Amino acid sequence: MDRHLLERTGSRFDEWQRGIIFQSTRHGKWTAADPRITNPIRKRQEELQAAISAGAHALSAYLRKKLQISQGELGAPRFPRPRLTPREFQDPPLELEEELGKAWIGLRTSLTSQPLFWLLCHIDWLEQGRFDVTGHHLAEAFTAGHGDTKREARTRNFLRRTSGLPVARGNTSVFSDCLMARSWWRYHLADQVEKVTAGRVRRRTAHRVLHTNRPAWEELIMRSLRRITVINQPRARAAIVHQLASRLESRGHIDKKDVQGITLVFARQGLRRSFEHTSWEDLTGGSRTTPSSATT
Repeated sequence: MDRHLLERTGSRFDEWQRGIIFQSTRHGKWTAADPRITNPIRKRQEELQAAISAGAHALSAYLRKKLQISQGELGAPRFPRPRLTPREFQDPPLELEEELGKAWIGLRTSLTSQPLFWLLCHIDWLEQGRFDVTGHHLAEAFTAGHGDTKREARTRNFLRRTSGLPVARGNTSVFSDCLMARSWWRYHLADQVEKVTAGRVRRRTAHRVLHTNRPAWEELIMRSLRRITVINQPRARAAIVHQLASRLESRGHIDKKDVQGITLVFARQGLRRSFEHTSWEDLTGGSRTTPSSATT
């Protein structure tokens, strides 16, 4: 996909997202009771829902119009399966995430960190029929969920799942809310963990850790990008995943509190030493091997 396409459509994407949802105040109340503001937003939401109900080609045409994209301008990465069911799309199992990650292994992080990139991919995939073509299945995949009886909730679900919602949820949204992006990033980081540890932590083990608990994944991403950026250092992240893998094996589960505790320890360590020049044994408290579940 041409980077110039993202540059050309970036402002339109941002304007479209901002104009189709109600912004909330610091106290959680919707802004603007003025019908001159609320009515156009509701009309745009109805337009989106009508496009979804009309099927894949109508939805892709709607999105192309909003972003002013002509035919033949996209070129999304190859999709590894003919089609995803709504359930597979909403909650990709580990095996599907692996398929997606392997198929898209060559993608650059400069692209995959951009919500707009993923929306453009979804337009192309819609036209290929990757999410079925009927409005019923599209609505089930893209908008169904908690609170989905409300137009605002359905609209936000669509934005989150197809690109992320940076205008409301910040720059971590693409990593946690956009389902295809989340799949790619989990696989990508798991693959990176195996490489930086020279196989001490296998990719499948790391991927299982990142996949097993969504709140834990979201906490790791949020802390990496917003609070404790030092843990983005690949060796630090690998050591954190190693510790989480040990807890997952011993207890059978991990949660966001595990991520909070472990990342805090590494944040303190990062103030005193360079992760890049610290031995793996020191990073992991002397452990030389991964848990038995590390084998592939």
